Amino acid sequence: MTSLAAIILAAGKGTRMKSERAKVTFPLAGKAMIQRVVDTALQAACDRIYVVVGYQKDSVLACLEEDKRLEFVEQNEQLGTGHAVMMAEPAFDTSARDVLILCGDVPLLTTATLDRIYAEHQSSQACCTVLTAFLDDPGKYGRILRDSEHKVTGIVEFKDATDEQRQIKEWNTGIYCFAAEPLFAALKQISNSNRQGEYYLTDVVSVLHSEGKTVSSVVLENLAEVAGVNSQEQLAELEDLYVASLRRKWLNSGVVIHNPATVHIEDEVEIQPDVEIGQNCVIKGKCLLEKGTFMGPGCYVEDSFLSENCLLEGHNILVNAHIPEGHIVPFGEHVLEEEICDE
Repeated sequence: MTSLAAIILAAGKGTRMKSERAKVTFPLAGKAMIQRVVDTALQAACDRIYVVVGYQKDSVLACLEEDKRLEFVEQNEQLGTGHAVMMAEPAFDTSARDVLILCGDVPLLTTATLDRIYAEHQSSQACCTVLTAFLDDPGKYGRILRDSEHKVTGIVEFKDATDEQRQIKEWNTGIYCFAAEPLFAALKQISNSNRQGEYYLTDVVSVLHSEGKTVSSVVLENLAEVAGVNSQEQLAELEDLYVASLRRKWLNSGVVIHNPATVHIEDEVEIQPDVEIGQNCVIKGKCLLEKGTFMGPGCYVEDSFLSENCLLEGHNILVNAHIPEGHIVPFGEHVLEEEICDE
């Protein structure tokens, strides 16, 4: 039975972030981007995850939760995506194994999409499965090349593409599934003879095709999943999209949220039906709001348990708090590191 691993590319600096921090350590909705990618890979049943680190590697390691399935490999020089994957080979067990290639700065990719890629990869018995997407104008993204039978024959980077190839609307998202052994064999055949002077992972696709191996593809419909982060503005836009999706989930699960755009809810929060949340509230960390809870405006709640039918009158701060059933927290009161016991 083939097992699944992942290689996550997380070695770059991200100069357009205008920061000395490693890009993948920036948080999105309370969790570092790289941690979100790791979590997605783990949920997709990857039994081993290789994180390729480079710039400020210690800070990248520090923002990840410990997990015995994680292994770190270093890319001292950033010489392209192909070179980054090459760095993982010495630590990699290629026997009977497939590998997902993921990007540490693409935090909204879902487990469902990875499951689709892997299902297609297995059913088509492919050596490579590429996640592609369509845009009327794909801009600077690499273009997917296909033959007359619509089979993927390669990927050309925008800077190396001809004018005709730049008219192609199908583009490469940078997410792949490979059979590990052919992947590392093909990497030994690519060169950096291109305008960037880099080793492109995309060149592996044409190598595999030329060897008569199967290259398959999956088309992504929700393009937000593969939106990368290259600036603080893009990070803020993605966080807005993600938090809005969480609010929609709760609004469609029987939760009342007043002026939803002003309410920030993170993804470890659990909310039961018939909870009512006022405007300008922040709810983060591992929280549970049981049914009938009413939260007035301007509350900050973190890592707290609110029992059934409790009432926060407004502008309350709760951190590591336990509010009992039916209890009223007066306007402006703070409950920090405390379990309230009603007499």
